[in-house]
This record gives sequence, C-alpha cells and structure tokens, in this order.
Amino acid sequence: MTTSGRGRTSIDTTQVRPELRVRYWEEECRTNLIGIRCSSYSDRGLLAKQTSLDQGSLRLAITSANAHVIERTPDMILATPRESVFINVVLEGETFIYQRGHCVKVHKGDLLVYDARCPFLLGGTESFSQLHVDMPVDLFRAQLVRTHLNQPLRVAASTHTHRLYSHTLSSLLLNLIEGSTPPPQSSESLDSQVCDLLGVLIHQGDGHTVTSALSATHLLAAKAYIEEHLGDEGLHADQIAHAAGISERHLRRLFAAQDSAVADYVLARRLDRAREQLLDPHRRGTTVAETAYHCGFASPSHFSRAFKQRFGTTPTQLQRQSLH
Repeated sequence: MTTSGRGRTSIDTTQVRPELRVRYWEEECRTNLIGIRCSSYSDRGLLAKQTSLDQGSLRLAITSANAHVIERTPDMILATPRESVFINVVLEGETFIYQRGHCVKVHKGDLLVYDARCPFLLGGTESFSQLHVDMPVDLFRAQLVRTHLNQPLRVAASTHTHRLYSHTLSSLLLNLIEGSTPPPQSSESLDSQVCDLLGVLIHQGDGHTVTSALSATHLLAAKAYIEEHLGDEGLHADQIAHAAGISERHLRRLFAAQDSAVADYVLARRLDRAREQLLDPHRRGTTVAETAYHCGFASPSHFSRAFKQRFGTTPTQLQRQSLH
C-alpha cells in the first residue's frame, strides 16, 4: 500500500498479500527511486516499510525491513539511470553491499557511501533499519569527494566523534522525513547542513579534513543562526559568532576556509530567499519592497542592485515573468 502527503511517500508491504509483496516493492522502488530486483528469504514474505521525502536536490528515505536483498543490474541502470551517490546510515541491525568486487559489512551507526551508477547487491541477513540519502553526483563531487568512488566506502562508528556526528546526521534526516521539524527555508541550506556533517564523517582522520569536527560544529551553528535571522537587518558577524560560541575572528576564519566571507554568505542567502519568495505563487500580493525588508535589506534600491548583479534580472522583472 502506498500513501502520499505533504511531499512524503510511504510504502508498506504488509498491506499487500504475501505472494505480491516482492513485486510490489520492486515496482514502488522503480517509481520512487531506482529499478532494482528484490529477493526475500523469510517464510513470512517481505515485510518492509519506507517513507521518502524530496527535499531540494536530495531525496531522503527511511527503510525498515526483514531479511532481503536488492540487486541493481547493468540492464536496470540503462533502463532507469540515476546520476547519484547513495549514502546510508544503519540505524538498527547490519547490512552488506557487494560492488566492484568488494564486499563490505555495515554495522549499526556506520555510514555507507556508494555509486548508484554502478551495479550492486545490497541487503541484510536479519531485520534492519536504515536512513538513505540520494545525492546528485555533481553535488557530492563539489562538496565532498572530487574523485570517483572506485568501491563502496564504509565509515565506521568507531570513535566518539564519529558516533556523535552520525547521530546528529541521523536526527536531522529522521526529523525531516517524519515531519517533526520544519524543513530549512531553502534547499541550499539543507544541502549545506548535510554536506558539512558528511564531510566531517568521511574525511576525519584521513589527512584531507579542511576543518576539525569542532570547527564544523561551530560552522553549522553559525549557518543555522544566519538562516533563522536572515530577516534581521542588523545581523552582524559579532552576534553570529556569539550565537555559535566562538570569537568573531574564528568565525571569519571558518568562512574563509570555504572561500567565502561572512557578509558575502549572508547576502547570498538573503538574495536566494528573496528570489524564492518572488517566485512563490502564494506570495503574489507581496511587493518587491516588502520582500526586500522581509529578507533583511534596509533599502529596496540596494536590494534591486544586488539582485540584478547576482541573477542578471531585477526583482520586478522576475516577479512579472513569474505571473506569465
């Protein structure tokens, strides 16, 4: 049985006759994610539930199931191509993956990263539950790993820091999927939060870390505070630093490590939010000046100049175009 609501899709094989469950799961996975072949090894048939959510450029899902295996073959890749990297976090039980001649066992709390464009075999010999992130390859390479994934990457929850960040990532995704917390104001904000957490997990201890785990935490806190206060005209680096629990100088260093400046980041996020609001059909009665003030600009003229410089069109022109 499939249900949808508030952008979420839920699949539950227990609402289908046992002999139809595997085919039903395959069809729903093909519709909602990718084409796969499923094999169930339980006398009770496949007992599986999944809730998925499209959030910006990411597709998020949580899956709970008894023992089964899914396979993605070369023919399926041709039939349902997906330019994605998949990232799983095991919440309960254990899973395994076989891809490119490598077999990797994944334990509770571990992170698994693999290329969805290559054939794979994935499953569990016992019941398991896992979170899933479908991330575009371009975003993954730009933000996390610039080289090709030659084999599945397992990040073990072997240290306190890894367990902390795995738990933080899991909580963020789980709350979004279940709707217990509102989504970020923009897809870019969620992409940034997820990539920052994944970056710490993937790179910590391998010699390629740009910032320490603690610095990543401070950067996340600063960006979250900025998102919540974009409409505050008086938003300045000192109050952002105070909210993140660091000095203003350290805050500026963190943004510099990302080839950015605090003021530039705030301006970019304000402009992105303003563009979203101007294109929102539910806000068509809002004037350009009201949008400017709502997004933290003190002057509509300054807003218009900055907007045109970033997007190549004025706010008024964009608003008119959206009406046609």
